[in-house]
Amino acid sequence: MFINDIKLEQFRNYEDQYIAAGPDINVFYGDNAQGKTNILEAVYLCACARSHRTSKDQELIKHNSDFYQITISYTNDNGSADTLSIQYLEGKSGDYGNRQKPIRLIHHNGMKVDKISDLMGLFHAVIFAPEDLMLVKEGPSTRRRYLDLLISQIRPSYFRDLQQYSKMLQQRNKLLKSIRDKNVKLSQNDQLMIQLDIWTRTLADTAASIIIQRIKYADRITKIASSALDQISSGKEKLSVKYKSTSGIDPNSSKDDISELLYKKLKTIVYDDIYRGSTSYGPHRDDLELFLNQEPLKPYSSQGQQRSVVLSLKLAELKIIQEDIGEYPVLLLDDVMSELDENRRSCLLANISSAQVFVTCTEANHVVSEMEAACYLGEDSHSYKIREYSFFEVDSGSVRPVEQSK
Repeated sequence: MFINDIKLEQFRNYEDQYIAAGPDINVFYGDNAQGKTNILEAVYLCACARSHRTSKDQELIKHNSDFYQITISYTNDNGSADTLSIQYLEGKSGDYGNRQKPIRLIHHNGMKVDKISDLMGLFHAVIFAPEDLMLVKEGPSTRRRYLDLLISQIRPSYFRDLQQYSKMLQQRNKLLKSIRDKNVKLSQNDQLMIQLDIWTRTLADTAASIIIQRIKYADRITKIASSALDQISSGKEKLSVKYKSTSGIDPNSSKDDISELLYKKLKTIVYDDIYRGSTSYGPHRDDLELFLNQEPLKPYSSQGQQRSVVLSLKLAELKIIQEDIGEYPVLLLDDVMSELDENRRSCLLANISSAQVFVTCTEANHVVSEMEAACYLGEDSHSYKIREYSFFEVDSGSVRPVEQSK
């Protein structure tokens, strides 16, 4: 899979920008704060309908504008050509003082895509950015997001389960608070408690679908990421990844067994949940735990170890998508080459020999020399693949293709 061209309209600091991409490595260089990352952000948005930097679409609109639009054309490995566009329109004041809601419009090959879940799986990209260190530094929600975005790109039905679960969770929590506000301990036969039990059962069923997929992919991440870290550290460091869910769930359990266990757990603590006004157990509370040499990663690891683990996780993401869809996703490297030492760069580049790459940097020649020095394939250090580069200078929201020798 590779992108042929990108068109940005009123996106971040771009007013109307067209970029004809090369099929191999695309290098976007220039001073800081000129708009290099914005290009990668736009591409990633087409893969999963969300930015890696913000959850607010309003922040993506160029100043003094009321919309943005991103359009990419890309070619799949089977030769088929596709176009994908995402447009976001701000809400406006309508007639009689009414406020129109903001709207997002998605089109695939000119046909309207009604649901975000239908966007998932149309185009695939993996981004590696400085923000990814938050996988180690921040709490469980960041790691859940990493896992959810990976699985959703491969299995759109999983994304639909996430959406459904989120709605059910909101409804159940709303009902919990409503019961709590009555300030009376209701019996299980009360109408509100019966209604709560129905929500608990349906929530547990959908939660089980999510958890069983997370367990499956966490196991695949463990195998690939641990192998990558073994290569990076020359066998000195061992990574293990464990999906932490509700206690008592056996990784080999069936969906029905997980659903029943969750249902019973939530039934047991129903009055505690009413007191809190929130649901205590479920995939919204789970974590992807990281261990280095059998110790929890965050408290005891160095900055270098954290970078190595994050790189290993991103390589696992890249490999899993490639295995499941049968072609490499587009790889987006946002100013990370200078953050990696030679050994880490070598491991990264050895695993992306067939992927189209978009890389940002401040010095084009510097990043190319770093990539060339590390661009060995597999375990054979004498096996070397020449890669073709396309260069783009980015200056104040303007992208200019540049002919440049390596």
